[in-house]
Amino acid sequence: MFADLLLPMFDDDYYPDVLVAEVQQCIVQFAKKVAKVKESTAEIYRFANEAVVAINEMKPQFEDLDSSLDDTAADYIAEAMMMVVQEHGHFDIEMEELIANREW
Repeated sequence: MFADLLLPMFDDDYYPDVLVAEVQQCIVQFAKKVAKVKESTAEIYRFANEAVVAINEMKPQFEDLDSSLDDTAADYIAEAMMMVVQEHGHFDIEMEELIANREW
């Protein structure tokens, strides 16, 4: 499953692969935490918040490489995070809420 996360960003030359790989690792860490959650949506949102904060910190690195975490990237990241939560049986999670604290 993790190999397919953010595949469209890896395929797009606009996004530096090295940074997309870092974003992917944030989502993998998020997935590991979600795997331990039984029923707490609040806990999932807290873990999502932590992942997005880490991704927010990468914004200057993207800009240094003439890229950005634009709306398209936000969609890819949100979809990847939704895939993670749904993979673990959490179907009552709101996609926009997962990335609500994004700064991109």
